[in-house]
Amino acid sequence: KFLDSRPLQIAPATGRGVFDQMAATEAADLSKLKAASMEEDLVLDTLSIYTIRLLSADMVDKASSGHLGTPFGCAPLANALWGKIMRFSPFQRWINRDRFVLSAGHASALLYVMLHLTGNGLGGPYEVSMERLQQFRQAGSSTPGHPEFRMTSGVEVTTGPLGQGFANAVGMAIAEAHLAARFNKEGFALFDNYTFVLAGDGCLMEGVCSEAASLAGHLKLHKLIVFYDDNKVTIDGGTNLAFSEDTAQIFAAKGWNVLHIPNGDVHDAAVYEKAVAEAKSQTEKPSIIIMRTTIGCGSGSGIEGKAKAHGGKFSNIEEIRANYFSPEGLRKSKNPVDHRLAEVIEAELGSLNGSGNGKILPKFYVPKAVLKKFRLRGDHGDELACEWNRMVGKYCRTFRESDPALVQDLEDRMRGKYLMDDWRASLDEYLKKETKVLDAKLGTLLNMVEPKQEEPRPPFKRLKSDGAIGFKNKAGRIYASEVLKCLVQHNPAIIGGAADVASSCGSHFPDLQGHFLPPSRGQGLHDASYAGRYIHFGVREHAMLSILNGICSYSLMIPYGATFTVFFQYGLPAIRMAAISKFPIFYIGTHDSIDLGEDGPTHQPVEVLPQLRAMPNLLVIRPADVNETVGAFEVMAEQYASFRDISQYVDPKPLSRRPIFLMTCRGELGLPYKTNAGISGREGVKRGAYVVHDCFDITSGSTHASQLPTGSKVPDIILIGSGQDVGLCMQTKELLLKWSSAFYEQLHISFDGPIPLPISVNQPCLKIRIVSMPCWELFDEQDQEYQESVLLSNYTDVLSIYVEKAATKNTGHDKYAQYSVLMPSFGLSGKSADVERKLEFTADFVASKVWAAWLERGRHVPQAADTGDRGFSTWVSRMHRRAGGN
Repeated sequence: KFLDSRPLQIAPATGRGVFDQMAATEAADLSKLKAASMEEDLVLDTLSIYTIRLLSADMVDKASSGHLGTPFGCAPLANALWGKIMRFSPFQRWINRDRFVLSAGHASALLYVMLHLTGNGLGGPYEVSMERLQQFRQAGSSTPGHPEFRMTSGVEVTTGPLGQGFANAVGMAIAEAHLAARFNKEGFALFDNYTFVLAGDGCLMEGVCSEAASLAGHLKLHKLIVFYDDNKVTIDGGTNLAFSEDTAQIFAAKGWNVLHIPNGDVHDAAVYEKAVAEAKSQTEKPSIIIMRTTIGCGSGSGIEGKAKAHGGKFSNIEEIRANYFSPEGLRKSKNPVDHRLAEVIEAELGSLNGSGNGKILPKFYVPKAVLKKFRLRGDHGDELACEWNRMVGKYCRTFRESDPALVQDLEDRMRGKYLMDDWRASLDEYLKKETKVLDAKLGTLLNMVEPKQEEPRPPFKRLKSDGAIGFKNKAGRIYASEVLKCLVQHNPAIIGGAADVASSCGSHFPDLQGHFLPPSRGQGLHDASYAGRYIHFGVREHAMLSILNGICSYSLMIPYGATFTVFFQYGLPAIRMAAISKFPIFYIGTHDSIDLGEDGPTHQPVEVLPQLRAMPNLLVIRPADVNETVGAFEVMAEQYASFRDISQYVDPKPLSRRPIFLMTCRGELGLPYKTNAGISGREGVKRGAYVVHDCFDITSGSTHASQLPTGSKVPDIILIGSGQDVGLCMQTKELLLKWSSAFYEQLHISFDGPIPLPISVNQPCLKIRIVSMPCWELFDEQDQEYQESVLLSNYTDVLSIYVEKAATKNTGHDKYAQYSVLMPSFGLSGKSADVERKLEFTADFVASKVWAAWLERGRHVPQAADTGDRGFSTWVSRMHRRAGGN
């Protein structure tokens, strides 16, 4: 026993007969032992709760910042979860551990206290030590204001924005159900953990929580248990100001098992154990346990149960300490348990050898009995982890011969390798097939314009090379779908879904993935079970993206999510949490610009691309053709392709893994001509930007190939684009070459001076380089030498112009170019070709703007980020007139 080793004194029994007397004595002894044990447990529970509250209060007091209402109110729950209920290991974060998610992330002090008490990372560099608790909310500490994944050992997900953790937990429950369905066999329950959540009133008010709860009920995720801290208080006052719904009935309607703890302030851990046991007794529904608690419970009148208890330190902390940690204060209580506890505190004070003041335990102090209790619980979890590891080894030995592929898949994933060895082979085969078709139909754009006998085509007609007339590329979303299918087909670790737009985004392959659904929901569907790898998220974009964070946190899977690019705005907070956490999630956003067409400005995402580019730790890739699309998927896949110690993935170490957003179009995607540069789009995308068509032709034995004069390989103009706009830049280049050639031809006709013109009639005056820049972030990570070789930023006489119809003005393009042709406003509803012409994103309009800028270059060539008095560097704001007037 933790508190007392004194033997129980049992009085001699008296009775009518020997056997009756023995039976009565035995029953009395058992009853007394049980009562004594329960009393002792309750005393230790109470001391643990007081310790949790005071440690939290000391942290917030020292930081002069934080939130104490929930740590005080939910300390009894924390004591029960870590002291009796959850299976966890402070030293081995084994995959089958129970998860705890603090959706009410502002109560981080509570979580850090429990991680310290249980010895998380004890003795290692990431130990949640007492020193770390004392550094709460300080710059550079591992105990930040809100829990951050990778920052603190033992934190499962980054939370803070309310409701995010709730939805993350749904993702963890999905992950457990899927892995159990794939790997568990009779006698080998490799995956059977529970996910516990602490959510507050604010979490349940958030829309993402409602979305996630709806899906969890539909999917019958019975290993998800949510504790709702129903304290009836928010920052602004009582919840009756803004929140009057019947939570129990709402969750029951969503398909949840609803339980109640009427007095959530009770200290007895058995109350919570009973509620959890009842939640686990059924296998059809997720459970929500509604705890009626008091915010700031135990903090005294004037604070307890008031809105002021939510945030900030308590002014009466020393009074609280005297009530909890001094024999005198405890004996003033009317609770007999506190009187028993006074004896324990007296013994604790006696063991301090003068380090305290003799009457009260000091700040940041943990009584020995409390520390022993939680450390032993952690030791028990370490034993469970070892048992689980032994079970995994036995599982692999048992089934290696009968199911070698399954065993190999498990072993690889456990070592952090989520893709098959030959995962590139399917991409190679696919790209070879596609490029064969393209190479046969794409024409060649030469920098030398040769005279033709036929009549010239009208200058403002959409121009195509002779070899490409009548040829159409596939849509960008089709390329993305086909490449995704190649990976899904051969790599069972890939799991994901779409927000009810799978048919538009091409993100579901039923014959390969099946459907992630409980069997009762999958009637009439092929391969519907928890083993399915496609999640039907429904029209729940925010929940989808938050759930992906939970799946990624669980590990052993590669999660992806797809929807229209504009609808990712519904879930930007979840993407932001993924970026902070460096979760390597793959987002597929289709319908990326005004090319969307008839659906109009409500669906045309002219501002989403800049929003995503502004987010740290997020790679945003907008490919220009099928080569770049394959390259983008490879960037994602390479994060999962090699062996890495799983501990590296869950420890709070900074990793190179990060989320990736692939943005592609609804319409045709591809280049109108063959490239003439030495790097393929597949490799170029991995460097962020590359030259796709240069200003000189490479001699290749062809009679049509020409070489510009020596020293003229430096371009006059660099046109930069991404996605469909790279093809637009190439068409613009074709027009500019023809215009410049015609211009000099007219000069030759009209020039009558004594000195001949230093250029031939057929020599264009403009040398134009086309740069594809699919990913700003990857390009910024390249060395300066490579960046300069692409953009030639040190050449002051090179005019650079960025063309992008998926972005609005003043959103960072001046970092790479002197001028930009961008969206001046929201889009329009209409045929995509008509919308592009109306908004001047056709080759003739763009060429006229570039031509006008070239004619002005004799005055001044502005430098990148030049802030002179010539106006904005964005073209649409600089022209103030339609470019067609040129």
